[in-house]
Amino acid sequence: MTNTFKDSLKKYLGEVVAIFIGISISFWFDEWREDRKDREMEQKILQNLKSNLMQDSMLLGMSTKGMLRMIAGAEKLAQLKPDPSLTDSVSYYIDMAASYTGILANQTAYEEMKQSGHTSLIQDDTLKNFILGHYTSLIPYVQEWCEVDKTHTMTQLIPEMSNYFPVIIDTTNLVPAAEKIRYLQTPKLKHLLITNVAYKKEAFKAIEMAKGNSKRLIARIDKVLKK
Repeated sequence: MTNTFKDSLKKYLGEVVAIFIGISISFWFDEWREDRKDREMEQKILQNLKSNLMQDSMLLGMSTKGMLRMIAGAEKLAQLKPDPSLTDSVSYYIDMAASYTGILANQTAYEEMKQSGHTSLIQDDTLKNFILGHYTSLIPYVQEWCEVDKTHTMTQLIPEMSNYFPVIIDTTNLVPAAEKIRYLQTPKLKHLLITNVAYKKEAFKAIEMAKGNSKRLIARIDKVLKK
């Protein structure tokens, strides 16, 4: 084998190795760049989810405060015996019993993540499952109980109360408080009030669950974002 051939072979092999290394580096760089892009998108998704959940937590807190007033009002009206203390506040309690709430959940970030197919970018499987469970199971569960309370209040309780007195706060006292209390003792209306209290309590518990879960999700997201 001549020196010229050896030199040519070395040069050829060197070029092949250089090309191989160049291709490998190019592939590695492309993968690194793609992974970095995915991680940046993951961070953006989690930040947006956190922002939505923080808003939800605040709004759900407001909803639970309102629900407590509604439950208290309906319970007052559902008492088995007439209570003289109801006289001054009966119209307010009627207004509370005839009220209902809905879940105020901002699902914008979740819907964008789902529609764009970016759910898989969340590397922490526990967090991913927690997020999916929150939006696909818990939120619909809360919405269902809020709808049960709303439907019962609007289609059964309010129409029955309206047979006896104005349901909206009676500022003109068209029906005296004593008469309203007497009407509230009718078996059908009392049964509807007791049922309505039960529905409102279940809706309240569901909203409390969503509020607590939102806070736990925020903490989990923060933990991942800090890694």
